[in-house]
Amino acid sequence: MKRHSSFHKTGFLILLSVLISIIGLLVGCKNFNSGNNNIPAEDPPGKKLTKAFFVGDTAVPVGAENIEITSVSMAANLAGTGSDPPESTQRTMLLREMASRDVPHPAKVLADPSTSLVIVTGYLAPGVKKGDRFDVEVTLPADSQTTSLRGGYLMPAPMREILYSQGIHEGSKKGSCSGPILVEPKTGTDRDKITQRRGMVLGGGVSTYTRKIGLRVTTDQVKPDKFMTMKIERAINARFKAEMSGTGEKVATAHDDKYLDLNIPPLYKENLLRFVDVIRCIPILETEAQRIDRMKTLEKRLLDPTTTKRAALELEAIGRLAIDTLKLGLESSEPNVQFHSAQALAYLDVSDGAKILGRTALEDRVNRGHALLALMVLDDLNAYEELRELMNAPTAETRYGAFDALHTMRPNDPLVAGEQLGNKTFTLCVIPTTGKPMLHVTKSMRAEIVLFGEDQKFKHPLIVEAANNIIVRSNSPDEVAVSRFEPDKPDQKRIVSSNVADVIRALSDVGATYPDVLEVLQAAIEQNALETSFRIDARPSTGRIDPYEQRRKDQERQKKYEESKETNNE
Repeated sequence: MKRHSSFHKTGFLILLSVLISIIGLLVGCKNFNSGNNNIPAEDPPGKKLTKAFFVGDTAVPVGAENIEITSVSMAANLAGTGSDPPESTQRTMLLREMASRDVPHPAKVLADPSTSLVIVTGYLAPGVKKGDRFDVEVTLPADSQTTSLRGGYLMPAPMREILYSQGIHEGSKKGSCSGPILVEPKTGTDRDKITQRRGMVLGGGVSTYTRKIGLRVTTDQVKPDKFMTMKIERAINARFKAEMSGTGEKVATAHDDKYLDLNIPPLYKENLLRFVDVIRCIPILETEAQRIDRMKTLEKRLLDPTTTKRAALELEAIGRLAIDTLKLGLESSEPNVQFHSAQALAYLDVSDGAKILGRTALEDRVNRGHALLALMVLDDLNAYEELRELMNAPTAETRYGAFDALHTMRPNDPLVAGEQLGNKTFTLCVIPTTGKPMLHVTKSMRAEIVLFGEDQKFKHPLIVEAANNIIVRSNSPDEVAVSRFEPDKPDQKRIVSSNVADVIRALSDVGATYPDVLEVLQAAIEQNALETSFRIDARPSTGRIDPYEQRRKDQERQKKYEESKETNNE
């Protein structure tokens, strides 16, 4: 009997020892996973976390909207259409700025009819970096007597954010602006009274600071504290460790118990919205077993056209471990599944879906813009060949969208680099193509003329009188004269072939600005002297409605409606 009791006592001690060892191992694992000795091993205060959840469940993006900056400046080089501005705060600000730049007799300069006070407005996009360019809008004050900004040049001026806290105040300098003003061509109608009093300077703004986006922790699942922001920080940085290797930077940096700064990885520089979507799909506190189980579910959802978009994003957020799963989507018979799989793979630097992305850009209007962005991100031979081939496509936005993507991907490539004209203020690019001739010009982002087709010509007769005393006249079907007449200066004249590219080069030689060249081209179109497809800013949109996404939202709304009916009946 004594021996039996001793056996039970020994067994109890052994069992207790094993339990203590297991508890020690569990605590050790938890401390190891925390990765920071200053963070407590136990769960943060508040509601206990019983399952994995995503960054998007506990944090919202901040700083993802545009910042408006503005300035008062002067338009110069007007053809007698300017005016002396009346006394106002804006006039005082401009005179002060001119004096700071040592402009002699600023009031006299302002009174000259070749000048006008103007209001300049621009928008700094989320993630903008110091030195990045942006478009600026040029308008006139309501009481201005200036009749036209045609041919004008925006003089340099600082741009600031206007703050509306306890009154209106100027913020710190965030940009600067200058450049030739692009005004709509005259139509000879009453509409000219409006269109001639406003204009744009393409890429005329330059950011003077770097703006980051961030995440703000606001959740009902846990009480926001530094423990949670640092958990999010580690989850994000673990996902983007490979992308940021060698840069010495982290994607996420926690500042306090509620806010994290985000650096945008180079892959997502041109697609900030996707970067935010991927960030929101990164899991927090997910175990290895949970991830494996979730990937099995995601594989099924990826192959379903109605859920493939979200599934692809979640797999992209997992990272390179999800590559094999995403490749399964490339073999689907559903084009929508193929596209979203190929797109996610592109952002994981895998080009297996390049041909699918090229086909999507050619055939799928809804996803065309996203497909071109994904090809641009790949930046390899497969993507290059797809973009090069797409420049022969029949659709204007596919052709120019492919050119734009290739130019962003490899700006110095001889195919798309083009010629710098107008004292390097605009670019002319001639693209050999098997497609129909097309002439594309931009009125946003950058000053650029692209000729798809090398042998485009002006027809005879042609006569255009453009701003800045420029005249373009055809002497014969094969010859065009480009002239410029300025007071107190020798006349300038160039005789060239009727080839469109040659005429544009001649216009640059006589001092024409980008707006001057566009005025000539648009006048030639109106005179039927240029038989080609003429397009302006034919960039494909990335905001078109996905029918599968719309169907999913409709189903969710229907489900909630039915649930509410059942609740009411009860």
